[in-house]
Amino acid sequence: MPSWRGGPRAARPTVGAANLGVAWWTIAAGMALGAVLGLWSFGGPLAPPPGFGEFDALPRRLVRLAHIAAVALPVLNLLYVPAIRASRWGPRIQRCGCRLLLLGTLGLPALLVATAVRPRVGGLLAVPVAALIGAVVLLAAGRPGWRPPPGEGGPP
Repeated sequence: MPSWRGGPRAARPTVGAANLGVAWWTIAAGMALGAVLGLWSFGGPLAPPPGFGEFDALPRRLVRLAHIAAVALPVLNLLYVPAIRASRWGPRIQRCGCRLLLLGTLGLPALLVATAVRPRVGGLLAVPVAALIGAVVLLAAGRPGWRPPPGEGGPP
């Protein structure tokens, strides 16, 4: 019997399905965050919270960066999923790359906002950044036809 997703239930979800589903919701959340920022800007209808009054205040800059990341990183997911599916990696490595990218996509904007409110949280920012780098390195190394440069390992 078909599931609500339009087809029979598969034993394993398609590689990157979560990335594609989360991407559009995260873009919407990033746009909403931008709308909130707009309420504080250019003499907007609301006064900014304490610590966010100056345009170049660090907390405000961190939230602006989170807003940008919450739109840009999901777009990267939309590009990444078809590319990793076409890579020479098997499903296990493909899923690993997708999970790393999802961790970075959700973790980085969330931790940027958290750091704006609680600066001590900033030490955790390295985790989603490392996940994003790991995902992109996996994709780059798995491109069809990619070979390491001569003398750096692999077959001659």
